Amino acid sequence: TLLGDNTQRVTIKVGYPAGIELLGRPLRERQPYSNDVKDGIVSPSTAKAIGPDVRHELEVSISQNAQEEGFDNVVLKVNWPEYLGEKYLLYLVHVTIEDSKQDNTYCVSGGIINHADVEDNTVRKRRQVEDGSRERRSGDEAPKDLPPINCAEDSEGCRNFNCYITRLEKGNTVSFKFLARLWESTLYNVGNVNVTSFVNVTSVAQEDFVFGPEGKSAMRSQFYPSSATKRNYLWIIIGSVIAGILLLILIIIILWKCGFFKRKAPPTVRAEAHEHEAEG
Repeated sequence: TLLGDNTQRVTIKVGYPAGIELLGRPLRERQPYSNDVKDGIVSPSTAKAIGPDVRHELEVSISQNAQEEGFDNVVLKVNWPEYLGEKYLLYLVHVTIEDSKQDNTYCVSGGIINHADVEDNTVRKRRQVEDGSRERRSGDEAPKDLPPINCAEDSEGCRNFNCYITRLEKGNTVSFKFLARLWESTLYNVGNVNVTSFVNVTSVAQEDFVFGPEGKSAMRSQFYPSSATKRNYLWIIIGSVIAGILLLILIIIILWKCGFFKRKAPPTVRAEAHEHEAEG
């Protein structure tokens, strides 16, 4: 009824700001890739056969203004843009950790980190691995840009795993390097691609602490077809040649107007002799 009990219980978590800061960035914000790989290798033996390398780097530390001198069992949730539909997109090969304390930090991949078991230390040339796997697009096919894949918004294709820091102390920085490969055959006839990985602090051993915006980090990479770059260079070259020809014509016209090409013929020997006879 209208006069019934309409109360509703709401629980709000209140705590102290932990002051754990995440600083993430891509090694290269914009990278070219080849979008003419139609039939890629299904099970590549080497990472180089997949596509160009992509690196996202993350630093974890405690703010100097934080009250706590350290935290135990810091849990980081990594949300990674691994798939596009049912195909690989950003294949995570491995994670490198730099920590002054030995055996203090580790990641549990959950079947995400290099689950196809590909090598990343090969010295073989990529062209030798991919022979016969490329097919050029016809001239009337136009590459289409992909919608952004943003793991900060938990887009489709993102998968997550956890990394753990046993003890994080003020003044100590723990670094993570996420090394991946862009799976080029997934992007056949595709234009620009924007992907964002996301990491946030989810918990610490101590209670009554909350994590603000500084405890989150989004790392965005943009990929563009290398063929488009070549086409842009071609138009620059053609435009430069035309501009050079026009400039040369303009200079010739100015010199002609100034009489540069109208020169008087030098006096001949016979004319000089005639002048001497007239004076005598």
